[in-house]
Amino acid sequence: MSEMTMEQLAGYQNLVITQPNCPYCVKAKAILDARGTEYTSLVLGEDLSKILMVDFIEQATGNVVRTVPQIFLDGQYIGGHDDLVAFLERQVDGDEFGDFEL
Repeated sequence: MSEMTMEQLAGYQNLVITQPNCPYCVKAKAILDARGTEYTSLVLGEDLSKILMVDFIEQATGNVVRTVPQIFLDGQYIGGHDDLVAFLERQVDGDEFGDFEL
């Protein structure tokens, strides 16, 4: 595994961090696929380490997370699967992510 950098992670506008055999990761990606949202999927242990994911999200948001999926859309941190569902339910216009707040 070649280690990604914080700068590389920050460069993704639409990002889903997953791990193998994670049912919520599969559900989150299916939701985004059904909406036609293009995103980059990175797999823990293959594309980046869990330590890098935790450090990146803590630096970017102030939140300490240890679970997947972790989702960024339009450069904004969304959170996990349940956060994605709540975020999308609040959208008035399906193509804009707007000023979502957790």
